Amino acid sequence: MFNEEKKPLYMQIFEYYKQKINNKELLPNDQLPTEIEMAEMFGVSRITTKRALEELEREGFIYRKRGQGSFVSDLHQRKINESNRKNVISMIIPATTMRGRNMDYVKGATDVINQKGYYLALHITENETQEREMLMNIPKDGISGIIFYPISRAHFDLLYIMHITGYPIVTIDKHFESLPISYVICDNFNGAYQSVSHLVELGHKNIAYIASSTIESISTVRQRFFGYCSALQEHNLKIEREFVVLGLADQVKHFKDEMEKTNFLKAKLERLLKKGVTAIIAENDYIAVSIQKILIDMGVKIPKEVSLIGFDNLDVLEQVGIMLTTVEQNFYEIGKAAADIIIEMLENGKREQIKRVVPVKLVIKESTGPCNTVK
Repeated sequence: MFNEEKKPLYMQIFEYYKQKINNKELLPNDQLPTEIEMAEMFGVSRITTKRALEELEREGFIYRKRGQGSFVSDLHQRKINESNRKNVISMIIPATTMRGRNMDYVKGATDVINQKGYYLALHITENETQEREMLMNIPKDGISGIIFYPISRAHFDLLYIMHITGYPIVTIDKHFESLPISYVICDNFNGAYQSVSHLVELGHKNIAYIASSTIESISTVRQRFFGYCSALQEHNLKIEREFVVLGLADQVKHFKDEMEKTNFLKAKLERLLKKGVTAIIAENDYIAVSIQKILIDMGVKIPKEVSLIGFDNLDVLEQVGIMLTTVEQNFYEIGKAAADIIIEMLENGKREQIKRVVPVKLVIKESTGPCNTVK
């Protein structure tokens, strides 16, 4: 029933029923299928249909009666709902983050927004094109403000226009130094600093840093790299350029299959080990998991021969049974703080830039151990 466009499934269901209501194929007070019935009709999960119904209700196309179901609103009620959009705050967030502990971004924001009498509208993006479309259309729709999780370093024109016109927006996870926009991020610098310090305490001196992005393109990678370098300097260790691997994503994007990508990373790891590296700090947990798998396939013992640290403390680690030492972000607090900033902008008229950095915690598990340079 769905077309091939890369819109989230819940949005395709939303638009399907929106069209039926606008075309008067469904009339006021007609009942829609239940969440379960709709899930069977469209071949999707109940979570997806629940989200679609929530969006239809939020946009005023339907109303819901407890224990009875969902019904088509009349036009008069829809106009009332449209006037209430000033109480809605949108969150734009990549689809890749909508899983596991990352959902705490949404939970944190929702708790604050609901408590203050506002509503949260969630907009999930697959790419920069969808992201730009959201940034252009949401303010036009009368939505009060935006919590924005950027995919990458883009849309500076739209973001600056929002800033200069006073439209409330705050970014999470990433920030842009050249734009005076409020942001809430974790302490990426200190997370990497703690990681290096932990490894140094274990006797490691040859510590590598591996990232999929370049430090120029992503602020999180940049701050973690700066923390890595500063910690080495503070511990009187030389910063070896050969121990730093950046921009892996761009280097492997032309490869046709996963095996080519794996072999490319394997070659990088082999070179690091030959140069005497005994510990690796990865940009995030996903990269750390890939590194661990390749090292194990190479016969390298973790942590006896190589210690490994990730970043984020994601659920994927528990799912695959990996006891990875990692830096834990407080996603809930980031979402909560972002919502507080937006509401303060709306209610107090404040538009000056607010910079909020949420502390992180090094979670020590089984992937780090004393340096053993004796072969």
